Amino acid sequence: MPGPTLNDIARELGVSKMTVSRALRGGRHVAGDLHEKILRTAAALGYQPDPEIAKLMTHMRRRRQTASTRSLAFIWAERSSQEIEQSSWSQQLVLGARQQAQRLGFELEEFHLAARGMSGRRLSGILEARGIPGFVLSPLISRSRGHVSMQWEKFCSVVIGLGYARPALHRVHHHHYLGMMTALRMLRKRGVKRIGFYCGSTINERMFRAWSASFLAHHPLARPGGLLALRKTPSRTDFLGWLDKERPEVVIDSGHVVLPWLESLQQAQRPRHITLAWRSDLPASAGIDQQAAVLGAAAVDLLVAQYQQNERGVPATPKIVMTEGVWRPAQD
Repeated sequence: MPGPTLNDIARELGVSKMTVSRALRGGRHVAGDLHEKILRTAAALGYQPDPEIAKLMTHMRRRRQTASTRSLAFIWAERSSQEIEQSSWSQQLVLGARQQAQRLGFELEEFHLAARGMSGRRLSGILEARGIPGFVLSPLISRSRGHVSMQWEKFCSVVIGLGYARPALHRVHHHHYLGMMTALRMLRKRGVKRIGFYCGSTINERMFRAWSASFLAHHPLARPGGLLALRKTPSRTDFLGWLDKERPEVVIDSGHVVLPWLESLQQAQRPRHITLAWRSDLPASAGIDQQAAVLGAAAVDLLVAQYQQNERGVPATPKIVMTEGVWRPAQD
């Protein structure tokens, strides 16, 4: 026996089928009391949405979007155009986001929150005037404990990266814990035991200590002790002193901060370097490719899902989507 339909709910309440449909999709154009009444009636009747019909409606919405392409925004919270041009990671991030947006029938426009005279409120007005319904916000670094003052209620939004920024929004970030675990496992397979990790404490804090937690949990030595070196202010002098004391066979770092310090040493004194943010332009260091393009695409997927469900504003239950990196061996 077929279950109750939208028409059944509409007849029960004396409203239109469209009103019921909008309420069940979380539409903003249904009054609060009526919205709750429709949800209660649907639950009481045992209504279950047909996934095939939902799939068809999503396809039809995408077809309409393709016919009249809308724009989404990619907002650079802090980096300037020059900094982005010099960062292969940033370029791959926005490229992945743009390509995924185009596959889903959208264009992607870039904006810079740090531009002269720009503010969150002014940028919100610009996006609203252009009819841009949502945006991806780039990683927050210096503002990792701060607040970005966009008019959130007017937009769908996704933030890339972790940190303590407010308000709490849907986020997409690289699986840093898994990245460290993978690096340690690859080294263990090669029989390496004295593995050191030298990193700035601020960046480790920003990702909720995922790197240090994974390092301690998966290190081949039961007590890595001083091989975990988290520094508020990393420096060449401190790093070389740590090397001399702990004598690691391999040094892992969060990027390529220690690479020039290692290269200043004689070959016989130099431990191998592993990076948790592998770069194609520095292939001599093995490490974890965070696949920034995949990260950017995942952010757009989450943003478009909100748009299609007519979700705006700060979510009641923020989602965190994680993407995996891949191991890249060193190249001569």
